[in-house]
Amino acid sequence: MTSVITTYLQDHHAGATAGVDAFHRVADLHGDETVREEVGRLAQEVEQDQAALERIMAAVDAKPAPLKDLPAKVAEKAARLKPNERLNRRSPLSDIEELEALVAAVHAKGLGWRLLMEVADDRLDPDMLRELHARALEQERTLERLRLAQAGKLTQS
Repeated sequence: MTSVITTYLQDHHAGATAGVDAFHRVADLHGDETVREEVGRLAQEVEQDQAALERIMAAVDAKPAPLKDLPAKVAEKAARLKPNERLNRRSPLSDIEELEALVAAVHAKGLGWRLLMEVADDRLDPDMLRELHARALEQERTLERLRLAQAGKLTQS
């Protein structure tokens, strides 16, 4: 039988798996060079966060669930197929919506770290969780700043 914390961590791992791919896609394809550079830097942090999650999972004897990770990766790839007003070139709307998705993903990650900080379990490192939570908040602020800078694209034709 799987414990609730195992399931919770596996669910967050599936999200992290899709998130890493999404960060790399935005870092490669976004229409704004500054965004590509900053999101590329954040992608490295997100990979480190996923590795930290895997260490936390190991500490509580949980393993990633391939049957959760694979559909999350597939869903991230399928989201790329959604048309955004353009058929033969990238839409400015994609630049906005992709950043919104990253903001939401990082917010969910921060919620996870914050909840784990409240768990009474000696296997969890409170200092690591505080650091991960603080980093998620900073990542979210950075992404939100980048997202808001895209507002002008809403009036492009």
